[in-house]
Amino acid sequence: MSTQPRTLVVGAAIVRDGAVLAARRTAPPEAAGRWEFPGGKVEAGESPEEALVREIAEELGCRIDVHSWLPGAAEIGDTYELRVACGVLLEGEPTPTEHDALRWVGAYDLDRLDWLDPDRPFLPHLRLLLRGREAGSVRAIFFDEQDARAVVRRLVADGFEAWAEVERLAGEDDDEGHPWAVITDAPGFMIELMVEQYDAWLDAGTGIEPGASALPPLDLPLAPKRVKKP
Repeated sequence: MSTQPRTLVVGAAIVRDGAVLAARRTAPPEAAGRWEFPGGKVEAGESPEEALVREIAEELGCRIDVHSWLPGAAEIGDTYELRVACGVLLEGEPTPTEHDALRWVGAYDLDRLDWLDPDRPFLPHLRLLLRGREAGSVRAIFFDEQDARAVVRRLVADGFEAWAEVERLAGEDDDEGHPWAVITDAPGFMIELMVEQYDAWLDAGTGIEPGASALPPLDLPLAPKRVKKP
């Protein structure tokens, strides 16, 4: 017996400053109050990328650039299949029109939301991306938030992807002072030059095996590491 092909639904994992945008559904009743990656169905004649750009413009009133697709797909009922792509904002600020709330969520907080079941399989890989541990990424740790954000601005201006996120360590309270991590795809030598200018150091941590649910805490120095020029 032949089966009908599933209709493709696309969702956007919009990433900014080390966080991803989550949207809270209002309907149908069984989905109301739960979180998802915004998006919708691919229409006839559209590519998945074109559909995602259109859906985000309609749902959130902003324009995105689709960078890459997260691995895998998830079934939605008997007729739909969900794929999720990572993207970045190009124009506008997300404003909900079909959802009742939006939230920027960091890697540590992904599991705190009640995600719709089809969206959940994409969270582990997304968590690794948000943590900046994918192959080829560079992490630098800064004691001062303003220093970290200044480096991000310089890297973005030079055409690289970069973002800053607070480096919360195991056992620390949320109101404690935290160092800041800058994650980027810029060459390592560029980051080394910038690290020399600040109270910062490179994080040479190892990668995470697929499926890992957590990362070990960083081995932080007791004081800022300064690189002295000869």
